[in-house]
Amino acid sequence: MRKTTKRTTRNSSAKSTSTKSKSSSGWSKLAIALAFIAAPYLLIAWALHSCSSSGSDGHMPSSEKEKYEDAQKALKNIDSKLNRYTSDRSQENLEELLNTCATLQYDYDASEMDSIGVSQCEQLKEQVDATMAEAQKVLANDIRRLYFPLLTESDHLLDGACTWPFYLRKGTTLRYSVSSSGNFNLRLINVDASKIVKTYTAKKLVEDSLAIANSAIYLVEITPSGSEYFDIDVSQRYTHAEQLSDSRRRIVVDTVECGPTAFMAVKAQGININPLFTEPKKATLRAVGKTFFGGSSRAVITLDVPKGCTDMLYSLRISNNEGDKSSDGEFNDRVTRTYKKVRFLGLPLYEREKTHSNLFRELLYDNKPPREEESYCNVYVFTNQAQAKKFQDGKHVDELKYDIDLSLMGTRSCNGRIPTKGLSKIYLGFDNERFRYSTYLWLEVLTSSPKTEYYRLRYQLAD
Repeated sequence: MRKTTKRTTRNSSAKSTSTKSKSSSGWSKLAIALAFIAAPYLLIAWALHSCSSSGSDGHMPSSEKEKYEDAQKALKNIDSKLNRYTSDRSQENLEELLNTCATLQYDYDASEMDSIGVSQCEQLKEQVDATMAEAQKVLANDIRRLYFPLLTESDHLLDGACTWPFYLRKGTTLRYSVSSSGNFNLRLINVDASKIVKTYTAKKLVEDSLAIANSAIYLVEITPSGSEYFDIDVSQRYTHAEQLSDSRRRIVVDTVECGPTAFMAVKAQGININPLFTEPKKATLRAVGKTFFGGSSRAVITLDVPKGCTDMLYSLRISNNEGDKSSDGEFNDRVTRTYKKVRFLGLPLYEREKTHSNLFRELLYDNKPPREEESYCNVYVFTNQAQAKKFQDGKHVDELKYDIDLSLMGTRSCNGRIPTKGLSKIYLGFDNERFRYSTYLWLEVLTSSPKTEYYRLRYQLAD
């Protein structure tokens, strides 16, 4: 038993020695690898240490001394940013390091220095050049290796087609991952070239990448089959440090009118707006106390409804002064300009809300006529010619039939909308109840009828 025990101990010792030898060899290889990886960073740290310990005892002009000290600070700043980046290799830290490196440049004018000053400046210049070379080498490797996020969404609810624009540089690589519990279509679109680059149909998961062949604005477009939640991840790999700033370039999106065959044209229900009168209709409502000498305190203006017209928009200016204003007769131009500005907000207001009321409210609100506080009258809307005739002949309004919802009592200058409801004529009755003061009216009317319009979204770089 004793011999067996000794033999076992020897074998155990031999195995232990062999294990230690292998372990020692493994650690040596690891140490060599770490030293190789750390070499660029150690060189930068050495340059910084050398710079800070070199002193500045030589003679330098104040301007050169300031440049010298600024370069020393910049070197230390690079070291701080580099340490932060090595601990967290995020795009933000990488961009900070790149921006810091971009500001580090050093050269000097030796004409007013002594030999010690020249030597110190030359030594600093060599350190700056060496540090920059090594930093750029480290950065260049990571830029070509890493993917930097452009879009990250988790549990993002989509109930219709949605697009995200990005400016992508030629030579870079776009990587994208889109997943959902329901089927969806995915398209990658080169907007500048009006070209669909890739299409994926009826998918629940898409994971792919695209080598960017041309610098342009690209769209990632997702169209769900219904209301679905999505996980979306879009990232980009660059080839040069300068391309990092492309992801921050702002893209401006606006809406332009187009034809039905235009690339990515969207069909929408719009309206045609046309003036009913070639010039404003004018009317004088005499003061009740002056009608004994002629004239009437009432007036009726007939509106002929053209075929296809669904609504009439009017602008009524009321004044105590019979003089015209420069704004009279401009209602059509002002409303047309406003319509061009508000008609497309994703989808037109009136289509999105399934009613014209929001659009008309916007058009009328922005184009109110000038208002005078002491000028007012009553406005009655008649849909029957006989009732309008009785009003004009002086019949008391309590004995007449008029649209109480559209009529106005004691109104000042205003805008309004009258739905035509299939009528061929509408009659507006105006009544001045004031005893002493006459009232003057200017009426402009626009007709509105539905029409099909097409528009597209235009994408442009902001700078």
